[in-house]
Amino acid sequence: MITKLFGNATIYRIDTLKNAGKEADIKLAVQRISSAQKSITALLAGSIYDLPGGDSKRLTGLRALMNESTTTKYGDIAEADLVASDGTYPWEGKMSADAATMDLALIRAGKRGSKVRDGVGGKANIVMTTETLRDTLEGILQAQQRFTNDTNKAVAGFDALHVSGVDIFADDYCPASHVLFLNTNHVGFAIHANGYFVREKWSKIPDSAGDRTMKILWDGNLVCNNRKAFQGYSNVS
Repeated sequence: MITKLFGNATIYRIDTLKNAGKEADIKLAVQRISSAQKSITALLAGSIYDLPGGDSKRLTGLRALMNESTTTKYGDIAEADLVASDGTYPWEGKMSADAATMDLALIRAGKRGSKVRDGVGGKANIVMTTETLRDTLEGILQAQQRFTNDTNKAVAGFDALHVSGVDIFADDYCPASHVLFLNTNHVGFAIHANGYFVREKWSKIPDSAGDRTMKILWDGNLVCNNRKAFQGYSNVS
């Protein structure tokens, strides 16, 4: 399903009347466009973690991808729709609600739970969690374990640890008590060629006193080609 996200920028005529010259008008337009950019970015970042049943203005999130229900569809396919010859479910979502502790044992268990094959790329390589749980893990790490200091990760706004072959990120948008194991070989964004942060032209708002609006459009979704490559935990302390 293609989701249709947008950020909206509006300039009211009363605001332009307060401006002195074209330079002020340009500054106002830049300010409103910047606000629209921030709003669509926050919408994308927040909806990455959405549960099943979200609307068309949000992503089909990671908790939908990992949803345990055998009848709730993900990508128009329910877990129970696909049954292998050995009785297993290739389209299985995995989100454990059992109480768990944030420690190295959980990291190892999550890697095993996300394994789809032997060798390189067969297990999760990224873990998303909350800042609180990330700090809990950092507090119990031994001195010989390596911390990453990656400039790109810092720029992206994350604080990462590298433990047992996985990068562990604290994300402000991650729901409380959650630890999500992701394999980046099997997840990504599918974005329409005409919907990659496309800016509409400014247009007059109907029946307004000269107010103008424009939208920044994003058309696509978070997609996955192997649900078994992911493992989630929703009750971690």
